[in-house]
Amino acid sequence: LAIQCAIDRKQVLDTAALGEGEVTGPITAPAFKSDPAKRPCPARDLAKAAEYLAKAGKPGGVTVKTIVSQGEYATSVNEAQNLKAQLAEAKINLDLEVLESGAFVDRWVAADFDAAVALNGGRPDPDGSYGRYFTSTGNLNKVAGYSSPELDKLFAEGKATTDQAARKAIYDKVSAELEDNAAWIWLFTSYTYTGTTSSVSGFVPMVSGSLQYLRTTSVG
Repeated sequence: LAIQCAIDRKQVLDTAALGEGEVTGPITAPAFKSDPAKRPCPARDLAKAAEYLAKAGKPGGVTVKTIVSQGEYATSVNEAQNLKAQLAEAKINLDLEVLESGAFVDRWVAADFDAAVALNGGRPDPDGSYGRYFTSTGNLNKVAGYSSPELDKLFAEGKATTDQAARKAIYDKVSAELEDNAAWIWLFTSYTYTGTTSSVSGFVPMVSGSLQYLRTTSVG
């Protein structure tokens, strides 16, 4: 939580991605979108960060070894450098290890890291995004490093109902637990741009990055 409170996410966005995106919470799918204003320390609060460090028994600060990918996505190193500068003001030292993308992925999949600056792809349903990470039986729970009986219960409830209002309430609780416990530190979601010529028809860009509409795309 000290890290959660020591970061100005808008500064990370502006510095690393030239402001081309928006600060976000865990869930970015429009129907279930998290409210970043409801997280602990929605604005940077160094006093609160110091309080959390003291509660953790680290009043003099802490060093966190952090892996970063060189080339997996465009803003990763810039994000890491800005985070390092910001967190230093809160007596949190990010010891950055910049890795080639293949080496980064190998370390990430093996959960061979203390912290990582990483990009998670968006999906239209929160269960598809996070059920595999934050449930005790999820295939990527070792990577995520966090689960709880409450999250297991909430994800099961989210899959069991088709009532959209009920699902939104469930995933709001998921977001709250993830952020209140700083399971990960969510920063921002980048805008995605797709360029085509006037002769291209039938292509629809997807926020998930899917290229499924190439099946119906034609040129000329």
